Amino acid sequence: MNPEPRRPPRRIRGIAQNFANQLAQMAVGQEAMFLGSALNGEPSEGLVEIDVLSTSAMVNGRVARLTLAAALHKWIEGEIARKNLDAGWVIGALVKIRYSRDPDGTWAHFDAVAVVRTAAGVTKGGFSNNQALVGAWRRRPG
Repeated sequence: MNPEPRRPPRRIRGIAQNFANQLAQMAVGQEAMFLGSALNGEPSEGLVEIDVLSTSAMVNGRVARLTLAAALHKWIEGEIARKNLDAGWVIGALVKIRYSRDPDGTWAHFDAVAVVRTAAGVTKGGFSNNQALVGAWRRRPG
């Protein structure tokens, strides 16, 4: 008979949960304001998906190059080093951001969910925010 797999220590589970929470918060926080130009020409509501480890991104199903993806990747690398974790400890990190822009396109509401796979298991974090958009095309009245 095989013994039950051991659950990772609480501290390690906490670090994994923190990764998910922080990625979701950063994705819709100040960094989100720079999604403005990436959303030009996109519908007023949609989905941004980021594979944080590969820094690949899609906006409404189309490949996009987002500075946000690189910023999230850099943060993960820094946290892994700061916490003295193995480089491969984070196995995968996906962030999905649902957005809804205001009628003039200068502000957006963002809902992010981050799913992080680590050696400690899978954790999920979420966060919502309203944010101004830098580089967004402004619609003219009338």
